[in-house]
Amino acid sequence: MSVVVMLTLKTKPEAFEGLKEGLSASLVDTCKYEGCLGVYAAACPDTHTITLYERWEKPEDQQAYIAWRTERGEMNATGEALREPPIFQTLQDVFA
Repeated sequence: MSVVVMLTLKTKPEAFEGLKEGLSASLVDTCKYEGCLGVYAAACPDTHTITLYERWEKPEDQQAYIAWRTERGEMNATGEALREPPIFQTLQDVFA
């Protein structure tokens, strides 16, 4: 059964627009990653928060994806833009 991963990124105010733009460009690659069934992003400028909604064939696919991004150094750059650690929530997909 597929899974949904909700990722909440609470950015520093000065990093909000840059991270939003960076994610917009990099999520194209995410959609091509093995096991990815789709990715959507929404942002709240008032709270400088970005939420990603990701669908994956299985949790291991998303974990491999995060490892790939980490190996490339992209997770460090994202982490520097955050005011709090990212929040990952993995849920079972109800409507697959």
